[in-house]
Amino acid sequence: MSPVTDEMGDGTDTEAAATRDKTTDLESAVDEYVPDGASVAFGGMGGRDPEAAAREIIRQEKEGLCVVDDARTTLFDMMVGAGCVDEYVGSWVGTSLISQGHNVRRAVEDDVPHHLEMQDVSNFGSSLLFFAGAMDVPFVPTRSMLGTDIAAKNDDIEVIEDPFGSGDELALVPAANPDVAIIHVQRADAQGNAQIFGNVVNDHLKARAAEHTVITCEEVVPTGEIEEAPELTRIPFYAVDAVVEVPFGCHPWHCYGEYYADLPFYREYGLESKDREEFLDWLDEWIVPHEEYLEKVGADRLAKLESMEQTINGDTR
Repeated sequence: MSPVTDEMGDGTDTEAAATRDKTTDLESAVDEYVPDGASVAFGGMGGRDPEAAAREIIRQEKEGLCVVDDARTTLFDMMVGAGCVDEYVGSWVGTSLISQGHNVRRAVEDDVPHHLEMQDVSNFGSSLLFFAGAMDVPFVPTRSMLGTDIAAKNDDIEVIEDPFGSGDELALVPAANPDVAIIHVQRADAQGNAQIFGNVVNDHLKARAAEHTVITCEEVVPTGEIEEAPELTRIPFYAVDAVVEVPFGCHPWHCYGEYYADLPFYREYGLESKDREEFLDWLDEWIVPHEEYLEKVGADRLAKLESMEQTINGDTR
């Protein structure tokens, strides 16, 4: 993780750490922070999903990844179909409003393109993974999941009797400390102070739990602009290693206050991913550098998504 302060005992100069320019490009960030075999957490949930980063991971042909996450949609399904992922720890996968995750099903049921190991937790349980990781404790206790088969099927969840003598059982959820968290936000400064408008989900926890954090954002803005609304800075500079400006970095998902979801686009993805060969054709067409991807989507279509978001949610700034 990035340097923090003298008070943390590492001898770092606070002012120097707070002013270091961490901006880079998407290709370089993925190349440096997502090696083969890494464990990865992605930000957002049905919105602010870092789709551009996932496409770049596929473009660089990363392999052997373990995705530790909460509910995850198209970016995970396409990574599985491209052969990037070996294991998933989380609560739900699919294509959300459109269809099930066809690539995930093929990998689990038919080992295509290879087997995907699935380790289930509940939605709340996935939050607790990162809560424990962010607090730097080995686990947190909960009563959640005790009435399900999850604890019985997941060997990493321990069920114990309350050590304080109530006689109740508790499930111990282990900490998640992924190698890297990749989180898309509306805006950030060059030092890594990242501001989130709307639902934060578990992103503030993922950034603190991960060994490294890559922020992709719609816009890099001056620090003075960030300081005008400090309450929106949900991820501070000291938890961030790299900042990448990626306009429309969530497409086809929505980014609150910026653009609406491109429902026809990911409906098409849901249909084409039903068949393995059609999905591979989809990869050939759409797994390209982000600038080329946006050109293929088209400026008029992107402008319409921006207009729809303003009509539905208004000006959120």
